[in-house]
Amino acid sequence: VKKMDLRKQQRRELLFNEVVIMRDYHHENVVDMYNSYLVGDELWVVMEFLEGGALTDIVTHTRMNEEQIATVCLSVLRALSYLHNQGVIHRDIKSDSILLTSDGRIKLSDFGFCAQVSKEVPRRKSLVGTPYWMAPEVISRLPYGTEV
Repeated sequence: VKKMDLRKQQRRELLFNEVVIMRDYHHENVVDMYNSYLVGDELWVVMEFLEGGALTDIVTHTRMNEEQIATVCLSVLRALSYLHNQGVIHRDIKSDSILLTSDGRIKLSDFGFCAQVSKEVPRRKSLVGTPYWMAPEVISRLPYGTEV
């Protein structure tokens, strides 16, 4: 259960956006959300537990071989392809957002900065994400779509 204090959130709409994305889009490489609750000033999100932890923790303590890296890349690309086909851009891909199950399956998480693109709004210019992980187009505030 992920508990988020709404009083400490500068942009509450991002939290609710994350819940909507996780509720509406299901893929084998995207973390499943089971339910969400508003409890007082907190938003509780009940989601799949991935006991393998974040990729960040793994690469900090382990040297991955080429096959393992390829598996991670393929899984993340499958998740992104699915989201992009639905008109969703993630905008915060980083090792903290890539989680693993105990049997080595890879899933994408952390949808707080996601945005919808469509024929009416095919590009975005918002400066969002984690600075060291941002695409140059985002930092430069150039219009971008699913390619970032």
